[in-house]
Amino acid sequence: MTSRLACLSATLLAAAVGAQTSPNVVTRALEPAADDLARLNLVAHWRLYLPVENRADAVVTVQPFADQVFVQLQSGRLIAIQADANAKTYRRPGDVLWIYRPDQKPGVIRPVGVGPTEVYVAQGQRLIILDRSNGKVKYTEDMISTAGAEPVADSFAVYVSLDNRRIVAYSHVSKVPGYRPPKPFEAPDPVHRQSMIPEPTDELSSTHNRSPSIARLEILRPPYHRGTDSIDSSVSVGMLKTLRPPYREVDESRSPSVGMLPHLREVYELNNKESITRIRFLWELLAGGKLDYPPVLTFDPQVPDSERIHASTGRIVFTAKRESTKTNSIETDYLAEADVSAPLTARGDNLYMATADSNFINLSVRELRETSLAENTLPRGKFTSGGPIFQKPVLTDDSIYVVGERWGLIRLKHGTLEPMWTQHLPDGRVRSQPNEEVIQLLSVSKTYVYGLDRRGRLLVIDAVRGSTLSTFDISAFTLPVTNYANDRLYLAANSGLLICLRDRQRVVPEYLLKPVAEPKKAAPDEPKVDMPPAKEPKFDIPPKKEADPKKEVDPKKEAAPKKEADPKKEADPKKEADPKKEADPKKEADPKK
Repeated sequence: MTSRLACLSATLLAAAVGAQTSPNVVTRALEPAADDLARLNLVAHWRLYLPVENRADAVVTVQPFADQVFVQLQSGRLIAIQADANAKTYRRPGDVLWIYRPDQKPGVIRPVGVGPTEVYVAQGQRLIILDRSNGKVKYTEDMISTAGAEPVADSFAVYVSLDNRRIVAYSHVSKVPGYRPPKPFEAPDPVHRQSMIPEPTDELSSTHNRSPSIARLEILRPPYHRGTDSIDSSVSVGMLKTLRPPYREVDESRSPSVGMLPHLREVYELNNKESITRIRFLWELLAGGKLDYPPVLTFDPQVPDSERIHASTGRIVFTAKRESTKTNSIETDYLAEADVSAPLTARGDNLYMATADSNFINLSVRELRETSLAENTLPRGKFTSGGPIFQKPVLTDDSIYVVGERWGLIRLKHGTLEPMWTQHLPDGRVRSQPNEEVIQLLSVSKTYVYGLDRRGRLLVIDAVRGSTLSTFDISAFTLPVTNYANDRLYLAANSGLLICLRDRQRVVPEYLLKPVAEPKKAAPDEPKVDMPPAKEPKFDIPPKKEADPKKEVDPKKEAAPKKEADPKKEADPKKEADPKKEADPKKEADPKK
């Protein structure tokens, strides 16, 4: 009896240990308490549970962009969420705008590219273009190879790095109109009508346990009316594009099957919603090596036709024009001392590049555009960290944040790359002082910097000095998100919980970079029309009469000069006032009068 109890206890203990160490166990993350957030000077802006299907489904990417957040799940679903309140659409923070469900589960899930009006999803060899406002599929494009990085879009084109060492560009402004052949006309057989008055039916039932037929029904909504056309066959839904009213007919040979659907709640998602209009292919560029990172777009507002595309392969950073016909070529290239280890970033005339030898370099975009200066250009600034840089740096208007592997986080100045977090040594020297606990940067503001350490704790760091102010355990949130857009802090868990945190004093989001308007390009197939100059408005105003030269003023008739006083005719002193002629006092006014 004792041996049986010992065996049973050992079995239960082994089962408990196996359950604790099982990889299928998913810990449910809980929202941080209000007191803990108040200690971190944070508050929950909004929270949302994403529609994960099962334990195999999880959150893969979270991308903040402007006032929206795009989330991708392992099942392939793309969810657009309103991040901040929008006064125009009356959307509240945390509202789900739309959900895109792919036809089949994709393999490798990459971040999406966001344009002004569209969202670009690269799934294998397919490029899916969605409407940013409602999430509907506009059209798809089959690429020549699988995508190697996320798409990048500007005001007139979208660029994708492929695994076959090529970069392809498609215009989302100019489209290729599709062609659909007309449906063949079939003359119907003569119909013998018995009566022109529709007959109402009693009930939709039949005898002998047979399925009822709706062939004689004139409408498919109650009250049902029986049609007068007796030659029609059973009503088929095979030619319908949608299964919800209003019904639209589509030219297809076979009826859609619902046998592969797990449920019938989303029958509309099985339909093909693509348009016959296609995206226009612009050009492709062949690089010298594999393209692991997305290209970077730069331009100079003061220089016309200065739009360039920069990409890296191995030790080479090359430059090419954005506009080309079918085949693009490398314009200039720069050879670095080691392989590029992180995605390129650009701001204004500065192009930042991280290499595998733990160096962070700043190059001039204007010099890279010039063929004679690109090969021999010198870095504007250079900073050597204590470890290689594998993460994309975070740019702000006044500084740049870099995370070195097993070294920490450092804040650098734009251009010169001088460290802003320093330490004064006893001998008078000044050296950089990184925050060694940070392994990933989460969010940045003017006051605080939020990072993640090796134990899964949230670090609140002083943005001026670089010292850690407070910590909080967020190890249950398995997907830390780096926000490159604003100062919001996002935490995601496998259970589907997504939380947006913000500073208590910052209700309005603080964007890291000021938006710069790119020059808009006309569509390639749209001819430029020379507009005639605008005519000035005519007003019926009589012209001023010019002076007639014949009627000019005669110089003889000019005003004669005043005659000077004749000295002979001066006042005679004898003719001065006579004292006898003074007023007679007798002739004064009589007081009686």
